[in-house]
Amino acid sequence: MGTLNLLVDIKEFLYYCEFAKGKSLNTIKSLRIDLYRFNEYILKCNDLEKISDIDGFNFREFLIELQSSDIGKRSLNRKISSLKSFFKYLKEIGKVKNNPAQLIVAPSYDRGVPEVLDLDEIKRIRKSIELKNYHSLRDRLIVELLYSSGITSQELLGLGEDVFNLDDREVIVTSFKKYRTVFFSERAKEFFKRYIAAKKEKLGSKYNKEILFVNGSGGRLTDRSLRRLIDRYGIKAKIIKEISPHSFRHTFAVHMLENGMSLLQLQKLLGHSNLDSTKIYLEALEKKRKKELSKELDMV
Repeated sequence: MGTLNLLVDIKEFLYYCEFAKGKSLNTIKSLRIDLYRFNEYILKCNDLEKISDIDGFNFREFLIELQSSDIGKRSLNRKISSLKSFFKYLKEIGKVKNNPAQLIVAPSYDRGVPEVLDLDEIKRIRKSIELKNYHSLRDRLIVELLYSSGITSQELLGLGEDVFNLDDREVIVTSFKKYRTVFFSERAKEFFKRYIAAKKEKLGSKYNKEILFVNGSGGRLTDRSLRRLIDRYGIKAKIIKEISPHSFRHTFAVHMLENGMSLLQLQKLLGHSNLDSTKIYLEALEKKRKKELSKELDMV
């Protein structure tokens, strides 16, 4: 858990809104819900120590996390409005010099058809990770888990070792206090074993089985570090399209449908509460098939 906790500042802001600004009780309730949820996200960011460390990257990751939980357009816009009001207040009282929330733009509700990686690109990313130390074993396990389980980056980073059942290749993941069981590949199982052995040897007394993916000092790997390492391997593998940790979730979903999985089964694995959120992968699959057909026709 990170060192930054916004709870005191949020409570002072709510008091200000209620008694100084005369906001309604319903408005105060909505602000509390929205800002407490943002604080839940902040608590998971190990690289944040003070309010001024929060930047646009954090807001973007928070909004992606909200969209992954199938939040509606109205609720998403309300949360953005709450964040802007909160950081405007923090600037007015001198807690921050700039308002990083001012430039937040709500992601389009119609997110379009997600970009997926093909099997050749997955192979190239795997090959780009040179297995020479425990960090590279960690990175390879990250790729294998993201691709074979379809979990989100937040779920991945929150994992400990005890939630894994290696015999049945199952792992229990947590997202906003909701639990679900997902599955992973034999290749992920192999790299899990190799990484844990190397991790124990490397960290010695600092070894902590409650944190699966660690940084150089043995603490939990951060969202920012995860994104950077995926970017690095994408560049090294000469992937032209823009990729992120979420790209592997999209790819998992499309490949599962391509191999005969039902939409309802996929919905359960992804943890979607709304089937409409899962249906977008049918469009992504259709786009993939059209692209492949076009390539075949070009070869005729």
